[in-house]
Amino acid sequence: MSSTHKDSLVAVVMAGGRGTRFWPRSRNARPKQFLAIVGTETLLHQTVRRLDGHVPPERIFVVTTEDLAAETRRMLPELPPENVIVEPEGRNTAPCLALALVEIEKKFPEGVMAVLSADHWIGDRELFLEDLDTAVKHAAWEHELVTFGIRPTYPETGYGYIESEGHGPVQKVVAFREKPPVEVAVQYLESGRHYWNAGMFVWTLADFREGLMKHAPEVLAPLDAWMKAGARAAELPAAYRQLPKLAIDVALMEKAETVAVVPTRFRWSDVGSWPAAIEFQETDPEGNVSQGETLLLDTRNCAFFGGKRFIAASGVDDLIVVDDDDALLICHRDHAQTVKQIVERLRAEGREDLL
Repeated sequence: MSSTHKDSLVAVVMAGGRGTRFWPRSRNARPKQFLAIVGTETLLHQTVRRLDGHVPPERIFVVTTEDLAAETRRMLPELPPENVIVEPEGRNTAPCLALALVEIEKKFPEGVMAVLSADHWIGDRELFLEDLDTAVKHAAWEHELVTFGIRPTYPETGYGYIESEGHGPVQKVVAFREKPPVEVAVQYLESGRHYWNAGMFVWTLADFREGLMKHAPEVLAPLDAWMKAGARAAELPAAYRQLPKLAIDVALMEKAETVAVVPTRFRWSDVGSWPAAIEFQETDPEGNVSQGETLLLDTRNCAFFGGKRFIAASGVDDLIVVDDDDALLICHRDHAQTVKQIVERLRAEGREDLL
């Protein structure tokens, strides 16, 4: 990539999620991106470190919510404190990115914005940076909105898909497809033209603004008015409450006429649940994963994420056990997606002490 385009790159890391499927490790004050689920560093650290030497710290911005801002700044001392952009409340990804736009325009109006998630795992850093450069170059030259497509390895029904046409490192997006039933996911896998939608994007700030003004002005207008009135922090919550709760895919990407996809070459996981985390761990001959001190007898295909306590298991199969200071999760591996329902039940019962 030419130095001109590289010098214009601005990274925006979305870091306001909660990761409720990782309860009891993930809590309101300790969300998924603050956990070292894969490796020894937190997912947030890994996301920012991945850009080392490629994007200078003053051009890396993290968007998070008010209750997580102080800890985010503490965890990322290399970033200027003002580069942690604070949402008054979470209202999905379109308001999050619109707020980033109006804040970053003041400093880097000619910038090319790369949007990344704080809680995804990416392997092959060099391939990631090369694919990022390809997307930045295309966004700057062609003035298209660029997304990243993950090559599907199995018929996943929990992801949205991107349908493309053409060949090469950048392809035209035909349509965004909703999470499909399994028989449709199989067709997508076999077509060679469908990619998992990982929610990572690249666009110039000017093209992003133009797209929002055309397709979702209601996401941008209150923030522009707030900025014009002096951008006082105390007045942002009132402006923010006017914004619809919309994903950027729905607000913009599915409506825009000029959208391109870069089929990625790097390994990727959204690390969306405990079973996904298990895939990154070493197993014993019986297929068990053990973190912490354990004693396992006649136990197969289980995962034990220990805390301070010793864990002993005997005669059990296909369990996930997660021990935390004040809560213990035990679930069948096939029921790991219901952890989110446990969190919802606890919230409904007013158990904020466990959230």
